[in-house]
Amino acid sequence: MIGRSGKHIDPEDPVWILNQYRAAEVHGAGAIMRMGRLADSAQLRRDLSRHLRDEAVHAWLWTRAIEEFNGEIADVDQPYQARLSAHFGIPKTLTDMLALTLVSERRGLAEYELHMDEPLPAAIKRPLKAIIKDEAWHVSYIEEDLFARAKEDPSVQTVIERAEAADVMAVRELEAAVAAQGKA
Repeated sequence: MIGRSGKHIDPEDPVWILNQYRAAEVHGAGAIMRMGRLADSAQLRRDLSRHLRDEAVHAWLWTRAIEEFNGEIADVDQPYQARLSAHFGIPKTLTDMLALTLVSERRGLAEYELHMDEPLPAAIKRPLKAIIKDEAWHVSYIEEDLFARAKEDPSVQTVIERAEAADVMAVRELEAAVAAQGKA
């Protein structure tokens, strides 16, 4: 994900950014699986199960979009989430993981919503529409869970702020890398 920098999907050659989005969904699925083992309530386990399903479906939707452009599924060395985690540090608690997932989901949702105003082929618009609905729910349930945790532990807000700061640094770093590759 590139951030709110005005990065657009090139309708003539969208494969690079679609691979970025696909990698983000795959990476997100791994994080959701780890959180599922740490979940401390039945509701959170339920929500994480649905979220895991969504991440897998989103990765598949981006895979199909890449294939519709005769593109190749490519490995992404340093996806956004890897950079986010590097700036945050190793998450030590479920709250750390939820905060990182929240900022990542917010970032993805903002990115996808920006693209909806672009004149893009149906092969991109279709998955965007489906994914945006799911991403909005992901943000909602994680915010609700973190809000409940913050009622019991005021330090939760500090964790969220730390994740938001890591997001800013990760996006800055990714945008610099993209510019250096000539993808901006």
